[in-house]
Amino acid sequence: MSKRLIDGLWKAEKTKIYNSLPRKKISLASLLENPIFTLRNNQTSEITRAELDYLCNLLPKSLWEELYLPLVFQKKKQLYTLLGEKLERWVVEKILSLTKTSPFLLELFSPRSDYFAYHYQRVQKKIPTLVFLTFAIES
Repeated sequence: MSKRLIDGLWKAEKTKIYNSLPRKKISLASLLENPIFTLRNNQTSEITRAELDYLCNLLPKSLWEELYLPLVFQKKKQLYTLLGEKLERWVVEKILSLTKTSPFLLELFSPRSDYFAYHYQRVQKKIPTLVFLTFAIES
């Protein structure tokens, strides 16, 4: 195959991955009112109510406006990095039973920088409509 053909195929695959991600993150409080993400390709992705209820049980109501979803993991080689703020990282570690800290003490919370495949799979299994995966692309 020619380099031009390979580059064209690679660009098409990158576009598919990019378009399958949500256009923007939305707070848990907003998703409770309208449980839908708009993807970059203008399609919609519906969230199940049970997953939202699960997260509501993890977090105090006062933090629902501060948790932005979906949880987006970026895979690079064998590691998965969560793209998000400290509260999103706390939620992941809480789902994985890796923390016992309070979400109100985030300044004392030190999350992992990367997760392994089994961590990602456990989170994805628990809240599948709220977890998206992208890939780190090396030039």
